[in-house]
Amino acid sequence: MIKKIILSSVAATLLATTSNALTLEEKVNELEQQVNELTKIKIKNSNDFSEEIEDLDERLGTVETRSFTDKIQLGLGMRVEANNFETTYADGSKPANEDIVYRTKLNINMKAKIADNLKFTGRLSSYKNWGDSNTDVNAYSNIDSRQGRTPDNTSSMFAERAYLDWIFNGGDIIPVTMTLGRQPSSDGPSYQIKEGMSRKGTYDALAFDGAADGVVLTANLNKVLEGTSARIAYGVPSNTSDNGSATSTVKDTKVIGIFADKEFEGIGNTNLFQIYHVMAKDFNADSSGQAGANDINVGDFDLSGLMFEVSNMNNFDFFAHYAKSTAKPNGNSIDMGRGLTTGLLTSTANDIEEKSGNATWIGLRYNATKTWSLGAEWNKGSKNWFSFTYSPNDPINKLATRGTATEVYVSKKINKNSNIRLGMVNIDYDYTGSGMHLGTPMEMSSMFGTAVVKEKTNTYITFNVLF
Repeated sequence: MIKKIILSSVAATLLATTSNALTLEEKVNELEQQVNELTKIKIKNSNDFSEEIEDLDERLGTVETRSFTDKIQLGLGMRVEANNFETTYADGSKPANEDIVYRTKLNINMKAKIADNLKFTGRLSSYKNWGDSNTDVNAYSNIDSRQGRTPDNTSSMFAERAYLDWIFNGGDIIPVTMTLGRQPSSDGPSYQIKEGMSRKGTYDALAFDGAADGVVLTANLNKVLEGTSARIAYGVPSNTSDNGSATSTVKDTKVIGIFADKEFEGIGNTNLFQIYHVMAKDFNADSSGQAGANDINVGDFDLSGLMFEVSNMNNFDFFAHYAKSTAKPNGNSIDMGRGLTTGLLTSTANDIEEKSGNATWIGLRYNATKTWSLGAEWNKGSKNWFSFTYSPNDPINKLATRGTATEVYVSKKINKNSNIRLGMVNIDYDYTGSGMHLGTPMEMSSMFGTAVVKEKTNTYITFNVLF
């Protein structure tokens, strides 16, 4: 009789909880109280209710798990790859030995809906070469076996992304979203086509690839012009002070950008057009090797571009990107020692002449079957080309090339969450300093000897898991 009364009471409580639309946290509290009461009755009377208590305890665990996962959803990204490099120096010679470089990248992806108009997105990343860590001073060796087992090594997790999307009630016509924190400024279009995944970043990968802190306002213009959005962004990529109390005579580097996206149907299933203009003020340089210690502002920098992307057009994916960079030196330079001075794309002190560069990136992928794909990409950068691709997954940063880069690959989808890709990238450099904003780019010559790389080839195999 007591057993029936208790079970009826529990059932009535659960029905009341459902009807009153209580939160999961409140349901957890309710069930905890019921378990405690049944436990007391069990001790006071007999062991007759052990099965009921165990059942409620199991249900409580399920609800607690749901309560947590409803607050934050976790996802996994895993990349394991092998890169076989072949290097040719400016004088035609090659290194005596180039071992295969194995690497692993781990992403822990996070999402949380805090409220109907407030969402959180994050990504923690760890990326390292196999066997590459701090020297184990206790063993006087470079053996990597302590990596991740002791607290003084370097398999660290970094906040690659951590931002809040706050949606304003901008009226029925133009809602606005404010994105605060570490932005989705890596793995942008058209990076995802080769990777065989959905778009993971916001901004053109030819111009931006790396972590960026800032605030972005996005206006959803869908009801005005279907599939259209406009953004204005503000960021601080270089801070001259280590803390808020420190003083500096040098301004922080600041970036302001405007972007417009247009998604549309018709040619393929999913198509994208993007155009942008970014202005970076007070670019910083430092000759001391200690950030913020001897910063000097060397000038300003503008970057403009556009891109077009077509997906699933008769089993083909295609994209084309074009960007133009303009460096505006202010005449300041830093002393690198041995009489060498460098400024913003110049090696001459007091040089304030603008330097313009440009780059083109095109690619094509053929989806031969549901699981097999073949692709090719080509990009070319001019003498003064420079972009914000400081931190790409690509170990040789091909999109920063002042010269010509060609890539071919074949990809096999293992299942909907994983694939394996075999490919080769070849870079032929026309000018020195690819990816650097300091110093004058110089035309390749054998006089540079082994100090400058003329050609680089990477034959790779990559295993990707995205879940």
